[in-house]
Amino acid sequence: MNSTSNMALKHINEAARNNSLILFVGAGVSKNSGLPSWSELINVFKEEMDLQDEDDYLKVAQYYYDSVGQQKYFQKIQEVLQNDININPNEIHNQILRIRPRHIITTNYDSLIEDKIDSSIEKYEVIKQDSDIPYAQSGRYLIKMHGDLALKNIVLKEDDYLDYEKNFFMVSTLIKSLIMNNTVLFIGYSLNDSTFNSIFRIIQDSFGENAKKAYFYTADRQNSAKEEYYKHKGITVISDETTSSDCLGEATIDFLKNILSFENVIPKSSTELWDNVNFLDNLPFVQTTDVVSVSNLKSKALLYRPDLLSWTDKENEDSKFFKKGNEDKLIKFIDEKTFFHSFLGYQSKEDVNVLKNQVLHDAYELYLNHKYEEARLKFREIANYSFKNKDYWNYLLAEFNVNHIGVFSSFEGTLQALPEPITGINDPNKIIESLKNNGNERTKKLCQFFQDNIENFGFITKKFSKMNRLLDKLRNERNNYKEGGISWNSNLPLAKFEFQELLTFITANCITVFQYRKFKDVVNRYFECLLIAYDNSQQKAKNDFSETSSIMKRFQLDDIKNIIPYMDIKNIPALFESYGIKDLEVDDDVLEYIFTKISSLSKEIHDNYDQDKNSQLKIYIKFLSYLKIESVNKIVDLLKEIPINFHTHGDVANLLRIIVNLKDKISEDQYVDLVAALNDILNQILLFEDTSATKEFYEKKYFLYVQLIDLVFKKSPELIVKPESLQKSLELINYVPEELTEITRYENFIVNFYEYLSTKQQKLLQQIFTKYEKVNENELNIGFVTEIAIHKIYGFNSKKDIILGFVVEKLNSNNEPLARIIPNPKEEGVRMLFNFIQNGYFTLEQVKSKVDFDDLKGVLPEFDWKFLNIYSDEVIFKLVEKYNDFNWVKKFYGKTDEEAKILDEWLIDQAMKGKIEFKE
Repeated sequence: MNSTSNMALKHINEAARNNSLILFVGAGVSKNSGLPSWSELINVFKEEMDLQDEDDYLKVAQYYYDSVGQQKYFQKIQEVLQNDININPNEIHNQILRIRPRHIITTNYDSLIEDKIDSSIEKYEVIKQDSDIPYAQSGRYLIKMHGDLALKNIVLKEDDYLDYEKNFFMVSTLIKSLIMNNTVLFIGYSLNDSTFNSIFRIIQDSFGENAKKAYFYTADRQNSAKEEYYKHKGITVISDETTSSDCLGEATIDFLKNILSFENVIPKSSTELWDNVNFLDNLPFVQTTDVVSVSNLKSKALLYRPDLLSWTDKENEDSKFFKKGNEDKLIKFIDEKTFFHSFLGYQSKEDVNVLKNQVLHDAYELYLNHKYEEARLKFREIANYSFKNKDYWNYLLAEFNVNHIGVFSSFEGTLQALPEPITGINDPNKIIESLKNNGNERTKKLCQFFQDNIENFGFITKKFSKMNRLLDKLRNERNNYKEGGISWNSNLPLAKFEFQELLTFITANCITVFQYRKFKDVVNRYFECLLIAYDNSQQKAKNDFSETSSIMKRFQLDDIKNIIPYMDIKNIPALFESYGIKDLEVDDDVLEYIFTKISSLSKEIHDNYDQDKNSQLKIYIKFLSYLKIESVNKIVDLLKEIPINFHTHGDVANLLRIIVNLKDKISEDQYVDLVAALNDILNQILLFEDTSATKEFYEKKYFLYVQLIDLVFKKSPELIVKPESLQKSLELINYVPEELTEITRYENFIVNFYEYLSTKQQKLLQQIFTKYEKVNENELNIGFVTEIAIHKIYGFNSKKDIILGFVVEKLNSNNEPLARIIPNPKEEGVRMLFNFIQNGYFTLEQVKSKVDFDDLKGVLPEFDWKFLNIYSDEVIFKLVEKYNDFNWVKKFYGKTDEEAKILDEWLIDQAMKGKIEFKE
């Protein structure tokens, strides 16, 4: 641009800073979204009516209207302007909203600007016709001065222009009043447009010399005579003489990018650079990309790595930049508030001790400790105090936190009433608008930075994009390495840097966003980045030349302690399967950290139940189950500490699973502690009421206890199951007749643990069963009797007919979808029948006299195979699927030569069809 254009740009910037800029938007802007220009629209009319020699666009539109009538006229316009449903706002629209002009006036009929406003935090009152004006309340307008296509009140043909003042009297009056008090900038127009010249006449005819300066930007080359003509008429033409015809849109974007109140000075010294950056000194920590963004160094310097900003012309710049001025303040800022390793030749300090925002610190600690209601109250107090003291950055952050902690605290019940905001306005955006309109330059910059980065979660969105790109690079690197390729890069360190910088930015500035899906998505991507690097260390190089940079042999504490609370634990199995990972190797201090965390949370929940702490406990225990652990000692200790209640049944089960998976590592001297812990848990379960859902949930996991107790019992039979409440309860049931029926409440315990009880307790139970067998039939719990008999604990021989009748009743149950019962009674009945016949309790002849076996086909694959002699592929598949072990199926269901042959042939057939594969 020439000197005249630079001066014009300076005035436009002043208008933008003073909130007195009006932007007129023409058809050229919409053309960049794929819509036709005005001339292209008129050419459609000309071609259809064969008016190629007519150059007056207004007359062409008028001729077409007069010829075809109103309906076809609007139909044709809609066809031309709405022929592509994928038309979206373009980058010029983005820049318009970034500039935030006081008002936007457009002669376009489309809705692109409205669409952009709807997706933006900027709000403008849309005026499409006179009747909209009385209801307009906002201080910012989007005026569609030539109407709206949807309302069919567009200005296009000659009559529309002649009758404009009559049809749009109030709109015209409003525009005239706005032009009088603001600076005008035209974009998207041609100096030859009838549209532009009609607006130009309004400016000239109404106000003449009284109107403020007006500017017209065009990317087309203009001759000096034309520019001089409009200059004498009060409009300065800004043109770019270097722009080619196919880059007009890009040139407009570049021009608009220069219109920002604090991005118009390219610094030539550390003093000027500090002037651009110093408003960020309000923050305790700033991300490097944000520093670069507000520095406005443009092509003079590049961020080669997220921690390395260097001159593009290093020899000329390093020697002269940090000489005089405010370099001490700038260097102190870089050292203490950023993660820059190198900044324009200055090597910053290695270790950065970032301090938290001291104003918000106490309230933020309440948030981190999950005291959400207290935190909200404290943040509102801080917001009011900060606004009163003109500390607007902390006011904005505190109000942001008040509004976003509600996401958590709303689950705790009714929110407490907050103190009224000192401003008397509950909408922070209105306060921000007021601060931007009336504050000093520093306040305006802070408000804009807050809107761009905090209010709309921009700082997380940008980091998510970076992490996504790094994840893609790491995936490609992994594939390359597996195929025998070579890769040298810094993808893993970059991922670590980006995540640590984001976390530091959040915690140092005390921003309450850990509960949001957007943040958790970044955490999940980062964890996968680490997982890929870990998987690379597990891979065997395909050849001597294969090598890759992103390798991590073990997870370190810094890698994961900030991941666990926020990641989606449920995604880990899928990730493990995808990368072929069995478990994660971690440093000892990682395990110690997790053990300590679980122990601490268990104690806190013991003392005072807290839903959020319970959720954390689940996450840490679940994560522990994915780690490579060499000793069960700590796990057994945790089992002793965890509270036994409704909320922790899954956590106890997960700890038991970990111990089961480590059963080969349990030494005999650890058996005593393990059995003691199991006895303690079982004792608490036995004390729950029978109707308790808690008891039911714990009993469903008895199979885990059985696996561990069976292991101990085989090595040390003296270590029996003996929860302290059991002996007293059994003695009471045995010796007090009124208590006899209470034995049924111990059904699940007896079925699972009978063989591990002491001989004394087993004899006591046999005495109880003998007595129970004699109770009246109407007092008998037939379900209890059936389960005890099935498991061969006590025969109840005198009740065989009743038991068989009970089973038959289940077999005849109708489990329709509308009345579905789980477990399915018929499946339960077939299971019982199978077990009774297997253990010889009933003979086939006894059962067949009561049951039609053909009616039981397809219910249970074991029954089909054993008693119906159905050896189909479907039955075999169900057996293998159920037990997940072909060898086990063959052992128990291939006992005859014929059965074994059928199973072997099925296996070979499946392999030939590629449905299974053999593993070593």
